[in-house]
Amino acid sequence: MVLPPNVSAADFNAALGEFRTAVGESWVFSSDEDVALYRDSYSIQWGEPEERVASAAVAPAKVEEVQQIVRTANRYRIPLYPISTGRNLTYGGSAPTMRGSVVVDLKRMNRILEVDEKRAFALVEPGVSYFDLYHHIQERNLKLMLDVPDPGWGSPMGNSLDHGAGYTMAAFRDHFGSHCGMEVVTPDGEVIRTGMGAVPNSDTWQDFRYGAGPTVDGLFAQSNFGIVTKMGFWLMPMPEAFLSGTITAPRHRDLEALVEEVSYLEDLGLTGMPQYGSPIAQAAFGPGAGAMASLMQNGWPSAEAVENFVTAQKLPAWSVQLYFYGPE
Repeated sequence: MVLPPNVSAADFNAALGEFRTAVGESWVFSSDEDVALYRDSYSIQWGEPEERVASAAVAPAKVEEVQQIVRTANRYRIPLYPISTGRNLTYGGSAPTMRGSVVVDLKRMNRILEVDEKRAFALVEPGVSYFDLYHHIQERNLKLMLDVPDPGWGSPMGNSLDHGAGYTMAAFRDHFGSHCGMEVVTPDGEVIRTGMGAVPNSDTWQDFRYGAGPTVDGLFAQSNFGIVTKMGFWLMPMPEAFLSGTITAPRHRDLEALVEEVSYLEDLGLTGMPQYGSPIAQAAFGPGAGAMASLMQNGWPSAEAVENFVTAQKLPAWSVQLYFYGPE
């Protein structure tokens, strides 16, 4: 067993006992087999003494249990590492950032608390995945659209708190930027709600993120200042029409003008995330492979040499795929 830093085995076992009282015997994981599930499969320190592995994991089902876990951890000076689903690859995995931490696995907190079609928002717990929210919307035939990153089995909350991004309109693909209101268990075990959630009996928690006074939401993104247990998101109304198209530019020197035009469309709020590419890159794997090798044999070629290569390949130098959402 890996112990938390500067915590004795006796104190750690006492803390595990309090965790079991808080969440139930079956939701505290301390065996080697169970704790191994929270290892980083891609760790370059795998099997080394420095590998960042957990000492245990605990899975609460509600915010009051999270509060009890935090208060116990405070008494015994045990570091906690919360995860939502633990499957937001490259954003926030299940392995702790400090060796010996106890993972607070929020997978059981997986309720979709509210989805409002007319006001275009959702309020979810950390264990809700993009798939979960998508199916909820589809089953009820709600005219709402999700902005999903590549790992659809990840958590909207986890992805947002790690500043993840998607592909649709700019206002929605910045996932933290499109959040509105959160509930947080603070390091002393108290609960705060940001924005209008701090106003008693407010019905506008997911409508107005600022509330009154300072805005503190950013303190809880990519930080260890609290455990977020609920989070609201603005959702994109299902558009009347969708259009995609690919624009190509013939010359290598056209890239600057192409980017400027696409940026203008993005700044107007007309397009989703553009997908840039270079058709001549295909030459490196197709019939033009020899020509590409010849072009690069003396290091980076001149602008003139690149233009001549593009012309010879009879392919555009650049392409960009654009996505439009809006009225037909």
